[in-house]
Amino acid sequence: MKVSTGQLARRYATALFESALESKEIDTLAKEAESLLAVISPELEKFFASPARSLAEKDQMAQLLIEKLKLSQQTARALKLMSENNRLVFLKPVLKRVLARIDSFKNVVRAQVKTATQLAGAEIAELEKVLVKATGQSVVLECETEPELRAGMVVKIGTRQIDASLKTRLANLKDTLSQGV
Repeated sequence: MKVSTGQLARRYATALFESALESKEIDTLAKEAESLLAVISPELEKFFASPARSLAEKDQMAQLLIEKLKLSQQTARALKLMSENNRLVFLKPVLKRVLARIDSFKNVVRAQVKTATQLAGAEIAELEKVLVKATGQSVVLECETEPELRAGMVVKIGTRQIDASLKTRLANLKDTLSQGV
């Protein structure tokens, strides 16, 4: 029976999360998951997915990650297990699910914010306040700039998206005008 990527990611993430919860290392796991996600490049993903790479090579890469990031014994054990089972190709989805489980546990929601220009510290703080009030949860902002928006912003929280960008407003205006008011 073939297991889907989502099922595998969920299994590994659940095991890692529950292990961290039991040992009261949730914060450590969150920091390490974020650190690992930050270093997983498209090239590294291709390396782990490549059938041309041996299990020994993939294991060496996992060991290098463990050493360079100074991962806890618990996270290191999970990486080694994934390596032994040739599952490092699923590392990114596993880490994303781990972070989602931790966020849910801590009643935190992540918001992806895209703006045309970089937001100032005061603007970020104000946006965070508004989103906390709107969601009733703690909010972690993940900001990125996207000059194509021209002005305004696009905020995505879970499945909800608020598009207040000039690009979208201009497209809507164009549609309205082309339909003949």
